[in-house]
Amino acid sequence: MLSRRRCVLLVFLVGVILLPVLLLGHIRFYSHQSRLPESGREVVQIRGIRDQVTIAFDGRGVPHIDAATVEDLWLAQGYVHARDRFFQMDLGRRMAAGRLSEIFGEAALPTDRKMRTLRLAATAGRQATALDDGVRKTLERYSDGVNAALRDYGRWIAPELWMLGVEPGAWGVEDCLSVGLLMELNLTWAMGDEITRSVEMTHLGRDHAVDLWGWGPGEQRRWIPPVDLPSRPPGEEDAIMAPFGGGSNSWAISPARTATGRPLLANDPHIGVTVPGTWYAVGLRAPGIHAVGASIAGIPGVLIGHNNRVAWGFTMSMMDDQDFFVLTLDESRDRELVDDSWIPLRTVTETIDIRWRSEPETMKVRISRHGPVVRDTFDSTLALAWTALQGPNSIDAFLRMVRADGVEDVATAWGDAAGPSMNLVAADVEGHILHQVVGRRPRRGRGAGRLPSPGSNSAWSWKGLAEFSENPRMLDPDEGFVGTANHDIFGEGDYDPKQTFPADFAAPWRIRRIRSLLATKTDWDIDSCLDLQGDVMSGRAVALLKVLWPDLERHGGSTSVALLGWDGRMDVDRVEPLLFSRLILELAREVGQDEALDLGLETTPFNAERVLRLLAGGLSEAWWDDVRTETVVDRESIIDRCLDRLDLLDHSTVWGDVHQVDFSHVLDDFPLVGALLRLGGHRHPVGLPGDSTTINANTWDLAKPFNVRFIPSMRFVADVGDWDRSILVLPLGQSGRPWSPHVADQFSDWLGLRGRTLPFSRQMVEKETRAELILTPRR
Repeated sequence: MLSRRRCVLLVFLVGVILLPVLLLGHIRFYSHQSRLPESGREVVQIRGIRDQVTIAFDGRGVPHIDAATVEDLWLAQGYVHARDRFFQMDLGRRMAAGRLSEIFGEAALPTDRKMRTLRLAATAGRQATALDDGVRKTLERYSDGVNAALRDYGRWIAPELWMLGVEPGAWGVEDCLSVGLLMELNLTWAMGDEITRSVEMTHLGRDHAVDLWGWGPGEQRRWIPPVDLPSRPPGEEDAIMAPFGGGSNSWAISPARTATGRPLLANDPHIGVTVPGTWYAVGLRAPGIHAVGASIAGIPGVLIGHNNRVAWGFTMSMMDDQDFFVLTLDESRDRELVDDSWIPLRTVTETIDIRWRSEPETMKVRISRHGPVVRDTFDSTLALAWTALQGPNSIDAFLRMVRADGVEDVATAWGDAAGPSMNLVAADVEGHILHQVVGRRPRRGRGAGRLPSPGSNSAWSWKGLAEFSENPRMLDPDEGFVGTANHDIFGEGDYDPKQTFPADFAAPWRIRRIRSLLATKTDWDIDSCLDLQGDVMSGRAVALLKVLWPDLERHGGSTSVALLGWDGRMDVDRVEPLLFSRLILELAREVGQDEALDLGLETTPFNAERVLRLLAGGLSEAWWDDVRTETVVDRESIIDRCLDRLDLLDHSTVWGDVHQVDFSHVLDDFPLVGALLRLGGHRHPVGLPGDSTTINANTWDLAKPFNVRFIPSMRFVADVGDWDRSILVLPLGQSGRPWSPHVADQFSDWLGLRGRTLPFSRQMVEKETRAELILTPRR
């Protein structure tokens, strides 16, 4: 017989094992009532709607909303967004408003301080007062739908809220605008690139820095400002977002180049990895509106998709829409110098409530005439000018697009929007295709925003925003296609270089590959567009192998032999992509780490593009030498040293073994909550092909090789005119609800580059319907 002590221990161990299981069962049981229907027919009475609304769910859980009035349509979209994605919506508005500490305590305080300083919520409040009646009414009706779901289900609207012990607050117009501004912040990296250049200039010196950047005498004379530049990279106390990279693609093909004689439009925006994913597919039908595509939970409308006349997609134009200004303050640090006059800074006191702390945190945000002060130390004070903080919200433009009658209307919808600056690509049933840069660039008095400007000299200040009519635009080009890949639309020949604007364009490898392949065929269809989205040929790898060829032949080691036989494809099951990527890292460290350590940089200033330019003779040969030694180090010895190290590695490891993406829930590391979510199905890291230069761009962070941070956030291909053949695939799934069957049911299709049709016509929606939700007025 077991002793009493052993019995107690056994009971304790069983309890420890069963408690999480029982708790998980309890959560799943009580949260199931708020989950959208997956089969059968559910009828719900809600306040606010005027007539019955039918919502049909297809096999992927995508809602197709059919309403008798436009007002009811927006309310119903808010309702389904809330029931499927409210935790994502709530985190988004809390992040924008600097209110994450209310949930996560002091751990989130640095993020909240940054967001309060960047003034997203305050800007949303200003934008709300300037909305026209139509847009305001739309956002109000959408918010009514969100709040109807919150009234019915409370914290069970999202099981994460119950597990965290958080009550959901009502949704409002300003929350929609805040989510839009947060999206805009995530789609710009100009401030991060600008501070990086400033740090490189101050540590490396002017000659080394401009050599890296490729600036000629003219750019140096016009772009380098007369001011002491900041020398510190972004710190935790700064409201400065670090630079990052993505890799979105889009193209539209005219009827002359397609198998059907109808236009095609393809778009695969690449965005940071999130769980749930960024996009929420939806169909919208009401008098005057019939559209389907990808929406953002928290915002009404369809952001990427089509109506019955025209399809549209976006990539980032890479326009520089943020500038730093170096302020000169008086001893009180409450006034800034402007043209020999002292101008008071505006000061706002922010109060941040912090969970598990009795007293809130207070902070003062100071606002210059340029914008909020995002770094405030005695050695450097920086203010941020950003188009998003000055113009109207972009939601109005997205709402106008769903009613567009053709490509011209889609472009015109953006006439008043300040940002974000994007490449709009569109195709319509009349056979027209269009490229239009949207968003308005800043009018700079001097310089180009490449480095922080002197805030005390008004000649360097912004002079408002340029008119939309000045943006590059192309309609029905002779080539029979338009394409974008975050590239230099002036340097690659799309537009006259005289039209250029300051930007941090992506390297041209993706757009050159897209164009070369589009030009080879006149029978493009949906399947071939999807294949093109999955292409993993690296133009950069081919170019680098070409310049390294003599060195690889001379060296002759196992790494050299493997690379000499490689075709440049970044396939998941091959070793050569890993050897190539490691060689780039080794060369970057060998070439630039000596200068970094000697001159005070945190890491080498070399990336893959700079390594290639150096190998091709586009940078000074002085970079090859080690500045820390008296012995002269040449190119051959550094390349041989790197290849020797790679020869010692295990060559059985393939690209997919290390080039991986991890779809982890934002609460995975939260005590107990993360464990319960993992019990509900944790997606382990999975290997991905490609890199940042392939059309199938899966981008990893230099700080953490080779962990993928940016992925194709969806794949969309529209057969313009035969809409029921169009496809849209998400990386995971439609639902943001843990344990939903639609939380990751598209993953295998996304990973395997398979298309899933997105129903549009009433007949196809009815055919694909697996469940129905009927909303009726509550009397």
